[in-house]
Amino acid sequence: MPFTPQTTLDSSPSIRIFFIGLNILQLTDNDTRIQAFVHNSSPQHQLTIETRRKRRNGPDQLMMRHVGPLSLTNHDFDPAHPHSFGLMIQTFGLPGGTKGVTGYTGGLTSEGTKLSDSFSLTKLLGNKSPGSVEHAGGTPSILIDHGVFYTAAKVTTQAQLKKNIGGGTTDLAEVPTVIGANIKLDPTNPAQNTTLFWRQDGTEVFLPLQGSNDFTYQIYVINEPLFEPDDPSLPRHGEFTEYFKILPDVAETDKFEIQFLQVIPDRGSTRAPCMSVLYDPAP
Repeated sequence: MPFTPQTTLDSSPSIRIFFIGLNILQLTDNDTRIQAFVHNSSPQHQLTIETRRKRRNGPDQLMMRHVGPLSLTNHDFDPAHPHSFGLMIQTFGLPGGTKGVTGYTGGLTSEGTKLSDSFSLTKLLGNKSPGSVEHAGGTPSILIDHGVFYTAAKVTTQAQLKKNIGGGTTDLAEVPTVIGANIKLDPTNPAQNTTLFWRQDGTEVFLPLQGSNDFTYQIYVINEPLFEPDDPSLPRHGEFTEYFKILPDVAETDKFEIQFLQVIPDRGSTRAPCMSVLYDPAP
């Protein structure tokens, strides 16, 4: 099933979440939550997660930083849903019927564009299912149970999607790179909060984030190389080649790669942006 459509995207959310690099976002649990698979077997890519409090004046306040693969957390363990979660981002205290994940369908805003601008594996494969994500390569994963998801960044460039077998191509004038999610909390209601649960040094830890009129939060989930020299002579690796390593059910005749026909000015894996992708089509 696709995301529930959301026609508006608040320009002043309490929390912004950004997925950058090799992450696969899939609806789960009757389309009420997002499971983000973190590609943990791609060479050189390193997971870093940061939560920052952004104040009106002064530098950001770093509230948590995680570097390296996630560890399995026992929080919210449900035998009926044996997902392998390493980070839970859960929202509490919202009015009845308002909680859930949705996909933004409106026009360009200061936050970004509609979610369907992001790459969907299912659509890129000709509306074929990518199959199951390999457990060893995609977990521990991240669970989010609330937020409006959208395309947070795109790169204007000349690029092509090219089939590995047969050579069919699709021209691209822009490439989506970052998937975002916005969460709005009532600053006057202390019962409302979004809490992060994860396992740090063998101990379950949590970080509650509450709405405020004085600051906002940003959560960065980045799965990219820690450093790439800006050297045009360096070889490029294939982003979708890396994805297909943890999607073993995709047939060889359906696989493809993205080719950039001009140098990308923004930083990214070997000068090609590591884009996060959707498993299913957006609304």
